[in-house]
Amino acid sequence: MNNVVKLTTAAIVLAIGMILSSVVLSKFLVRIKHEKFITVKGYAESDVKADIGKFSCYVRVKGTDLKDAYSKLEESRKAVLGYLAGRGFSESEIRKETIITARINKRDEKGNERNETEGYDASQTVSVTSSNVAMIMDVASSITDLIKEGIEIGVVPPEFLVSDLKDAKVKLLANATDDGYRRALALAENSRARVGSLVSAEQGVLQITKRNSTDTSGYGMYDTSTIEKTVKAIVTLEYTIEPKN
Repeated sequence: MNNVVKLTTAAIVLAIGMILSSVVLSKFLVRIKHEKFITVKGYAESDVKADIGKFSCYVRVKGTDLKDAYSKLEESRKAVLGYLAGRGFSESEIRKETIITARINKRDEKGNERNETEGYDASQTVSVTSSNVAMIMDVASSITDLIKEGIEIGVVPPEFLVSDLKDAKVKLLANATDDGYRRALALAENSRARVGSLVSAEQGVLQITKRNSTDTSGYGMYDTSTIEKTVKAIVTLEYTIEPKN
């Protein structure tokens, strides 16, 4: 008799457990069935101005021998350094690179090189880095006036950089996240739902472009050709969407 009671009790407990489990599982399945997600992109941009500029120019001469080449190069270099100093650049902003020389071989009537020295090429690069970006822009385009004085000079296009983008990045990400949330709210409202918790957030690459430019790159972009720039940020956000009560 006791065994029958025990078996009956065990069966009842097991049945109740199965009923409770089925109820919990049913509620869990219902929650899973009704739980939806929404993915939105948030965008923000901010105008910035470069505070560091740099450019390089190089002078090149030809001499009958090394001594002649170095002498001519020194004259050309002095003219360049004098021009830069006259425009307001300090010695600490100017850097003289290593002098490069190359032997020039004579050629025969067919244009083939002969093992005889005709002379030497000598060249040197002078670079300038300054916080006066406007002056960098101006001098980079005007220093070639030295050509009128018989100086063979070339200029590498200037570069303009923003020294510190940390604060701008943080603000942009905050604004882009806010923009994404507002987009999610608009989409949810039209779907007669409400935005739930944030599931995931992903930061896209920053794009630093010219003003009013639509250029982008999957690896990010950093325009160095202009002083006035725009920094753009995109974030991808995923929220749960819940039915309105």
